[in-house]
Amino acid sequence: MLKNLFSALRERRGRVLATSRIGIKGMTCNRCAKTVKKALLTKNGVREVYIDRDAGIASVTYDPSKADIPTLHQIIQRKGYFPVEIKEEAAASN
Repeated sequence: MLKNLFSALRERRGRVLATSRIGIKGMTCNRCAKTVKKALLTKNGVREVYIDRDAGIASVTYDPSKADIPTLHQIIQRKGYFPVEIKEEAAASN
């Protein structure tokens, strides 16, 4: 279920939205998390941003025709933090 929540493509109002998780190093306080969230939300196409400061992860829902992962990484870097790729773990087979 979590995999679907964080990495699935969703359709909203006729548009396909992507949700991706981005690791972020350097966030040490709630103000850091708010700074990153605010910066990401200013990008055209970004719809939702949830930050888990303790885990160092941002979950970003965006329109892939208007925003992409490299651009989101640049936004995070411009605020002085370090984006990290998160490897999705495959489900274990029996």
